[in-house]
Amino acid sequence: MKKLSVDDLNTLLGSLHNRRNFMKLLGKMAGYPALASTLGACGGGGGGGSDNGVTGDSNPPAAVIPAASGEYSALKRTSFGAHRDELAMIQSMGVEAYLERQLEPAGIDDGDLDTTLQTLFPLTTQNPAQLISGFPDNIADVALQMISATQYRQIFSKRQLYEVMVEFWSDHFNIHLVNGLGPTLKPADDRQVIRSHALGNFRDLLHASAKSPAMLFYLDNYANQASAPNENYARELMELHTLGVDGGYSEADVKEVARCFTGWAIRFPGDPGGDYGTFVFSPAVHDDNAKLVLGNTISAGGGQTDGEQVLDLLAAHPSTATFIATKLCRRFISDTPDQASIDSVAAAFTQSNGDIKTSLRALFAINAFRNSADLKICRPAEYLAGLIRALAPDTPYPTDNGQLFYFAQLIMGQLPFYWPTPDGYPDEQSYWASTGGLLNRWRLSFLSLANLIPEIDVIQLDYVSMLNGADTLATVTDAVTNGILMRPLSAADRDHVLAWLSDEYALAENATLPGGTPQQIAPLIAAVLVSSAYFQLR
Repeated sequence: MKKLSVDDLNTLLGSLHNRRNFMKLLGKMAGYPALASTLGACGGGGGGGSDNGVTGDSNPPAAVIPAASGEYSALKRTSFGAHRDELAMIQSMGVEAYLERQLEPAGIDDGDLDTTLQTLFPLTTQNPAQLISGFPDNIADVALQMISATQYRQIFSKRQLYEVMVEFWSDHFNIHLVNGLGPTLKPADDRQVIRSHALGNFRDLLHASAKSPAMLFYLDNYANQASAPNENYARELMELHTLGVDGGYSEADVKEVARCFTGWAIRFPGDPGGDYGTFVFSPAVHDDNAKLVLGNTISAGGGQTDGEQVLDLLAAHPSTATFIATKLCRRFISDTPDQASIDSVAAAFTQSNGDIKTSLRALFAINAFRNSADLKICRPAEYLAGLIRALAPDTPYPTDNGQLFYFAQLIMGQLPFYWPTPDGYPDEQSYWASTGGLLNRWRLSFLSLANLIPEIDVIQLDYVSMLNGADTLATVTDAVTNGILMRPLSAADRDHVLAWLSDEYALAENATLPGGTPQQIAPLIAAVLVSSAYFQLR
């Protein structure tokens, strides 16, 4: 198979926007203008492809769509998209038992996923000393394998909540992958910091991140010395990792914290004292005098423990509990979570000394999580993974080794590990719901046509099984809705889709379709549904 480039993918997907080419590919099927009118009416103002309702306003009108089941909403919020098998499981077990199971990922059989990852993406398992031997020629390969391994887990892992939290903490402790020596350091950070502590204890995660060679390099703390203090890590530690920008620290605190972390460095290639890419504390360049951090005295002579005391102080600070709770509620509930929900999660965080599972249990128990839905727009990573999980739940890993997934996510703007600044990818609709951003998703929705287009042979779609004998416009629409959306359309939206189909095919909605026609119509209905608010909200 020819390797896909960004230009190839843009050309392929872009060709579907031309009515003539689209008609040439799919004969009598409706083209882009018809889809535009349908999408504009589907789901109100929350996820259409036109300018109406997708202007990026911070307070867009709520989408007027029927509520999904509580099981569906909980699944959608705690995964990278609803998979029919997972929906059946949560319906059988109940929401509370299902989420408790997800909170214990070690007890979930993920088959041969880890073995497959090691086979497909071996560079992600190597340590810095191994990766530096191929640097810089291996930068592109390391980056592609790190991204592809992340996408693979998000699409295929059964430990979905764990993967959601891996993404959450990857953004929280963001490190740009292609940043100097970053490609040789970030794979170990992903394994030993983020993935090891994603559902563990925040204090442990914070300490691991502070000693991560990838973080020390990214935020320049390796160059932080008593004679020439560097405040980058100290500032981001308080502003982004713990207290938050309004958490009560001052510029004087930034300077004092920077002094505490002087001498925290990494071993570079050729260091006779140990392997490249490992943490090292250098007493000779540490400021060993007393410091005052947030009103607390760090006594002189503490050496490496100066920084460790600061980490403990920050991990236990009330502002940290509130900051982490706010971000968790923003991820799992809405862009503007209510204060009572934040306070409940912050209290659980504090009382458990930063236990992440305990904090999530508190979040999953509050009314704002249990009794609301469709308040967040899926970010591109969720949209892409959710598209595959819904359209092709039985598809194996693609024959192109993930190139289509890579370029699709690149075009949508959320490649893992590629946000350039330390604050991580935004988690608010105002950033993602631009007209251009939603148009790219709209274009990607045409992967629903993969079974009809020779150029797209990397995912397997089984509309015959999904349709299960449906042979009218009405029954085909209902079968695709049940199979892909897994939630009901409003009567008005269903009528609108049927009216569009009836007009295009000059058939009554209950007329029996000619043989083979249901399998041609189903992909277009699927493209409409996965472009709508029904699919894009959680």
